Amino acid sequence: MSSAVSDRLNRLLLMTPFLARPEGVAIEELCDKFAITRAELMKDLATLQMCGVPDYSPADLMDYRIEDGRVNVMMADYFKRPLNLTRQEALSLFVAGSALVQAGVFREKGALDSALEKIGRTLSQDRKEELSTVIKRIDVEMRSYEGTMRSIIDEGLEKGRNLEIDYYSFSRDDMASREVEPLSLLCARGFWYLLAWCHLSNDFRLFRIDRIASVELTDHRVVSNRRESFDVPRAVGEFAPDKNAHQVKLLFAGRQGKRVAELWPAARVTELTDGSIMVELRTRNISWLSTYLLRFGDTVRVEGPKELATMVKKKASELLEAYA
Repeated sequence: MSSAVSDRLNRLLLMTPFLARPEGVAIEELCDKFAITRAELMKDLATLQMCGVPDYSPADLMDYRIEDGRVNVMMADYFKRPLNLTRQEALSLFVAGSALVQAGVFREKGALDSALEKIGRTLSQDRKEELSTVIKRIDVEMRSYEGTMRSIIDEGLEKGRNLEIDYYSFSRDDMASREVEPLSLLCARGFWYLLAWCHLSNDFRLFRIDRIASVELTDHRVVSNRRESFDVPRAVGEFAPDKNAHQVKLLFAGRQGKRVAELWPAARVTELTDGSIMVELRTRNISWLSTYLLRFGDTVRVEGPKELATMVKKKASELLEAYA
């Protein structure tokens, strides 16, 4: 699935429950909340009309109407039936929900707690007791993400507006101000990260939230097609690559290795006695990594896998021939 299609699907999934208000939602509010144009909204609503289950009768499909500038959605009949969760689904929802509340993403006694309580009412007493026992044995460690900084970042993401941040770079050991276009929040290894387009670097970057010293909302809008040019699922996948990922070992002269480590929060960084840095990471995309490593020139040596070393050498030779 392409990034553009994936982003649109995610938007439709978020938009559907948002539209299920008895009073409807204003068109301007929808366009502002999801950072889309009126034409894009109309296209999304037309797609929703085609969503349903066999036999695709009127009762099996969704529909909408627009009155006085407000969108009203008529949900299909199957939405009225309670969802029957499996044991694994219920456990996953409860653990993930509890972790989000614990991290401050959702406030206690708020909408998420209410949703989890409703899910709990659909479970049998035996399953409730079993689930309660399992949850007590699970401890989810996650850095807090709350306060003023949280509200500003959330507003930037929600309204599609740029942020001005003061950020500490671990690789360069300095603080710098930069304007970024916020695209998504990720959580890995107990830390929160902001995925954004950085105007200072003119590239996509991951910013660890606890290294942001200050943040301000700007009047500049996020470029509408920015996310379409970035593979978000790949970025997320690099936090926890599957068993088929390549085990990579890179030896850097100096602090340059820490720049690479910031792209892979799961990477292991070892500072050797001679001042060099060994970076060990796992990735599914060594082709992209081989191109990225060219910028480091002779300050990096690929210790493994051999396939990556061959790729880097070949691409470096091709560049030399092109500029010879």
